[in-house]
Amino acid sequence: MADEMITKPTIETVLERISAFENRFVSRFEQFEKQVADRFDRVDERFAKVDERFAKVDERFAKVDERFDKVDERFDKIDERFDKVDERFDRIDNEIDRVASVAHSTKAEMLTLRADFRELRAHLREVLPVPQTS
Repeated sequence: MADEMITKPTIETVLERISAFENRFVSRFEQFEKQVADRFDRVDERFAKVDERFAKVDERFAKVDERFDKVDERFDKIDERFDKVDERFDRIDNEIDRVASVAHSTKAEMLTLRADFRELRAHLREVLPVPQTS
């Protein structure tokens, strides 16, 4: 019985220590869970801010895309105008070529006509009598 008296307080002491250890373990585990939950909350907040920034950037890209569409439409109109101007230049170039061809052929005809007149003048001098002065 003497052994029982010695071991009983020792077992109770061990059990009290185990209980105290369990309480500390639970307390620390709850504290750790709270810290992890807080960190996840902060990470979620940061992701929310990043999402907001991406939403703003998406809005800005949408606006830029709209502006590019408008600019593209304006360039299409300008391209149409350039096509019309190119057509006019082609018509003018063809007309200039035609006029130059006519001018060249007219000049050639004039040169031929001059040569024919010289030849006719020379032939008439030969055929017609020279007027004599009295």
